[in-house]
Amino acid sequence: MSEEVRRRLIERHCAATIRALSQTPEAEYRRQRLFLSGKGVPLIVPHLAVDVIHDSLARNRGVADSIALRLLHSDSQMHRDNQPKDGVARLVFEILEQLRCESIAPDSLTGIHINMDEAFNQWCRESRGNGLVENELGLLIYSITQIARSKLNNTMPDEEVEGLIESVRFRLGPVIGDDLAMLYSARFDQKQFAIYALDIAKAINEIAKALGSDVMDKHLSALRSRNLLPPANEQDEKYVESESAQGEIYDFDTIVDEGYRVYCREFDKQINGFDLYRLEQRQDLRVRLDQLVSAQAISVSRLAQRLKYLFAVSHQSGWHEGEEEGYIDGRRLSQIVSQPGYTRVFKQEQNVLRCDTAVSFLIDNSGSMKRQRFEAVAVLVDIYSRALELAGVTTEILGFTTGGWSGGESVKLWRKDGCPEEPGRLNEQMHIVYKNAETSWRRSRFSISSLLNPIHFKEGLDGEALQWAANRLAQRPERRKCLVMISDGAPMETATSNYNGEYYLESHLKNVVAAIERSGLIELRAIGIALDMEEFFREAITLDLTGTLGNRAFRALELLFSNSREIGLH
Repeated sequence: MSEEVRRRLIERHCAATIRALSQTPEAEYRRQRLFLSGKGVPLIVPHLAVDVIHDSLARNRGVADSIALRLLHSDSQMHRDNQPKDGVARLVFEILEQLRCESIAPDSLTGIHINMDEAFNQWCRESRGNGLVENELGLLIYSITQIARSKLNNTMPDEEVEGLIESVRFRLGPVIGDDLAMLYSARFDQKQFAIYALDIAKAINEIAKALGSDVMDKHLSALRSRNLLPPANEQDEKYVESESAQGEIYDFDTIVDEGYRVYCREFDKQINGFDLYRLEQRQDLRVRLDQLVSAQAISVSRLAQRLKYLFAVSHQSGWHEGEEEGYIDGRRLSQIVSQPGYTRVFKQEQNVLRCDTAVSFLIDNSGSMKRQRFEAVAVLVDIYSRALELAGVTTEILGFTTGGWSGGESVKLWRKDGCPEEPGRLNEQMHIVYKNAETSWRRSRFSISSLLNPIHFKEGLDGEALQWAANRLAQRPERRKCLVMISDGAPMETATSNYNGEYYLESHLKNVVAAIERSGLIELRAIGIALDMEEFFREAITLDLTGTLGNRAFRALELLFSNSREIGLH
């Protein structure tokens, strides 16, 4: 099993744990980040920093349980209203609130306590071994974490920890002793707890300031550079959904390669598949596409059932009553008295599968796709669109090409301007919406049929097309967002490559892919048509679409998005 596959599987299990324990169905956990409804939530607590691949499964389990308890027991708005702005004060305040949430986990949840203790103890050992306690600021943060956790859990640190923090404890006692003593009694009242936590945080911040701003900044930078402390506040704020940011669209155009330029956008256009050809042509193309689909002998309903299990999440919709095992039904207990042998006094959860997923297909409409591959792609996405719709999944089918060959109108303008060096992109992009997310497959079928006429297939500006598709998908309300790019190779536009360098478009595509994957908002995958796309995409498969489509083609989404592989996490 590759490291990336292992990471993905562990994070999926952690996300499931977080959702179940916190009762927060919109929670996701990707790239060691917590996401709520697609918005990243910073976890600026040192002992929650975990290397999913290289740390033990026990530590991953403990961190997931800790995050779930934070979601369950902490009012995020109240926390933001009370949290201090200074860096060290904010960090200490975050640590104290996290420790409070962990300390009020019911004693009956023995496994969770074991998981969190193991994760915390591993962090302690790692901190002593990798340099956290080697400078004054690191030792101060480590010590207050240990002292506060001991107070909240009514426990004592081990001898090694006790010896390490004894001098700091002696210094802190007269300053924050009274507030520390009140933490345990206030742990169930977040508002009251915040008063004491804020006093402690401010006091620790003043002690840190006494080191001098230059020394403190140097210590902070050294610790962050080795991932021993979370990122600086300003780096985290961009991930937080504030009131002013609500309703904003995540814009992938602003976070990628600054070296990529566009000489002219005047001739760019977005067009609907309905507008590519006359109705009579599209009707003929639809008849042909239906014939090609029929030749595949694929059961769309069975495919839909598989896809439903792939993308759906189980939701409770009621109860099965009168069962012989399950949860005790209090309304039936009286029957035990009147009928001692009666055993149907239990109830069981009744669950249904619901999809809260949007899948977008982005299809390369470059000239190289004309070699019969375009027909197979049209058949594949048409069948998938119908099946996904039956499964309750929202779908989009998008395409991209250029408005002309070898630069089109843009290169003419560039030459008219005297051919300045390094002009950037030198062709007009044409983005095509064959099916948008709001329109059903039935209403879009004559637009989708335009895929069978390759006259508009010219050249490919893959990076910008991927940005466009990702921005469209980011606006969707669905919790899970999946983007599948279908292409037969690297991006190619003759004029741009000739006057900017051979790998200009490839570099841009790689930067766009990296930005989308780094955001954690969209699950990005690729299907290579006869050619491997793994040079650009972390998750990609290759299909041979010559002749009748094989079983692998109709399991492509399962291969790309499958959750069925298990590891021994719990």
